[in-house]
Amino acid sequence: MWARIMGNQLIEIINRPKSITINDVQYPQSIFSSAWTVEERKAIGIVPYVYTGNSINNMFYKTTENAPTVEADRVVVTRTQTALNIDNIKIVMKDNINAVLSGTLAQTDWYHIRKIETDEALPANIAKWRSDLRAKAVALETAIDAKTDVAGLEAMAVHTEEMSAKKIKAAFYDWPSDPRREKEE
Repeated sequence: MWARIMGNQLIEIINRPKSITINDVQYPQSIFSSAWTVEERKAIGIVPYVYTGNSINNMFYKTTENAPTVEADRVVVTRTQTALNIDNIKIVMKDNINAVLSGTLAQTDWYHIRKIETDEALPANIAKWRSDLRAKAVALETAIDAKTDVAGLEAMAVHTEEMSAKKIKAAFYDWPSDPRREKEE
């Protein structure tokens, strides 16, 4: 991205190369390619438009951007992360747990329907798995309630490179394995 500036004033944000008229002179879109140097563009008031900082929008943080600041060689927008309200984060995390639990249990609800309709027993491994899923949900919700800061909640859900190397999941995503899938592995 580029910006057209005049002195310390931002005139225009240019998202993609285009033909442009500056001071009654028509410039082709090639001024944004390597055909022109940074200094040549700067001489007609075209400078890079850059972002500093990270953009993080997830259940823990929101990103805000300050107004563009015109500097000598560029226009800068600074991104800042702000932690969301801890109580709202807890609600979102618990809603996610309930959605995972509900969706996962729904996959084997038919065993219970079959039991009601035909009196055929629920396989023991499925019954244990369903019980383990419910226990995991309770444990996660208890852990969430015990956290007193955003960093603690985030630690439950962050997956690091070290965890990947060791094939470990973050606590928030580490649910009991489906016994029907274990046979396939």
